[in-house]
Amino acid sequence: MTKQGELDIKLWLVIAIVLMIILGPIVFGIKNYVSQIFYDISTAISNFLRYINAHGIVTALFILSVVIVIYLFYRIIKSISKKIKREREERKIELDRINKEREEIKKIIDKKLKFDYKETLNFIDKIKNKIRVSNEFEDLSKYNEPLKDKLERVEAYLERVEDEGYVNSLNQQKTELEEEIKRIKLEQEQNKEAILGKLIIEENRIFKKSELSDKEIEILKHGGFEQVNQFDVLEKRFIPVLIKPYEKLNHSREHIFLVWSVKRLLEHKGVKIIEEHLTKGADITFKHKRKWFALEIETGKLLRAPKQLKKKVNYLNKQYLNRWLFIVSNEKLVPRYAKFGLSTPRNRVQEMFEKLIKNTEI
Repeated sequence: MTKQGELDIKLWLVIAIVLMIILGPIVFGIKNYVSQIFYDISTAISNFLRYINAHGIVTALFILSVVIVIYLFYRIIKSISKKIKREREERKIELDRINKEREEIKKIIDKKLKFDYKETLNFIDKIKNKIRVSNEFEDLSKYNEPLKDKLERVEAYLERVEDEGYVNSLNQQKTELEEEIKRIKLEQEQNKEAILGKLIIEENRIFKKSELSDKEIEILKHGGFEQVNQFDVLEKRFIPVLIKPYEKLNHSREHIFLVWSVKRLLEHKGVKIIEEHLTKGADITFKHKRKWFALEIETGKLLRAPKQLKKKVNYLNKQYLNRWLFIVSNEKLVPRYAKFGLSTPRNRVQEMFEKLIKNTEI
C-alpha cells in the first residue's frame, strides 16, 4: 500500500467517527420515538381486542360479516342471472323478428305483380320499409341490394304501365265489375224465384210475418205485398201479416184478411171442405156433416147499398136457411147487420161458429 492510500483510509475513518458522534444521538432519538408509537398502537389494539372478547362481539361481527358477504354474493349472482336471462329473451325476440322480417322480405323479392295501381303503390311502400329494416339488422343486410333492385324494377313497371295501359286496365276492371253485377243480379233473381215458388204466392195472398225470414219479407214486399196488423179470429189478438190486395176486385185489406183468418179458424176446428168465393155467393162456404154453411164477411160497405144487402140476405136464406152468419169487422155495426140475420163481431166468431153448428144439429 502506498502512503497516499494510507492517508485516504485514515481520512475516511476520521469522517466516520465524526458522523457517528454527530448522528448517533439523532438516530437513537428517532428509534425511541418510533418504538413508542408502535408500542402505543399495539397497546390500543390489544386493549380493543380484549374489550371485544370480553363482550362476545367478535363472534357476532364475524357472523354478520359472513352473512353480509353471502347476501352480497347472492345479489350479485341474481343480478347477473337476470341480466343474462333478459339479454337472452331480448335476443330471442330480436331473432324472431329477424326471422319474420326475413320471410317477408323473401316474399317481397319473389312477388310477381299483376297490375293494380293502388296495390302497386302499397307494394312500393312495403319495399321501402323492408329496406329500412335491412339497414337496421346486420343479419338482414344481405337483402339490402336485392330490395333496392326490386324497388327500381317495380317503380319502372308502375311508370310504364301508367303510361301505356292504365286506361285499358280500368276498362278491364269496369268490364269485370259489370259482369259481376250481372252475375249477382241473376243469382238474386234465381233466389227470388225459388223463394216465391216455395211460398206459392199464386195461391196465398197472406203470410204471417212471424213465419217468414227477413229475405222472404223483403222479396214479398218487392212483389207487391204490404204489411198490416189485423185482429185474428183464431188467436184472438192483432197479428202482423203481409197481404197482397186483389188488382181487379174491390176488396179491402181488412176484408181479405178476415176471410183468411176465418178459414184458419175453420181448419183449426176440423172442417175439411172450405170454399172461398171472390165474386158471387157468400164469401166463405164450408161443409159440415153433409150440410153446407155460409159465412159473409162484412166491413160496412153493404149497408150503404140497401137493395144489394136485401138481395144478399134473400139469397143466403134461400140457399143456407139458418146455416149462415154475418162476420162484421166493426163491432159498432153488428146491431145493424143483426136486423137481417145472425151476426157477430170478430172477437166472438169462435163462439158464434159453435152456436151456428149446434143450432143446425137440433
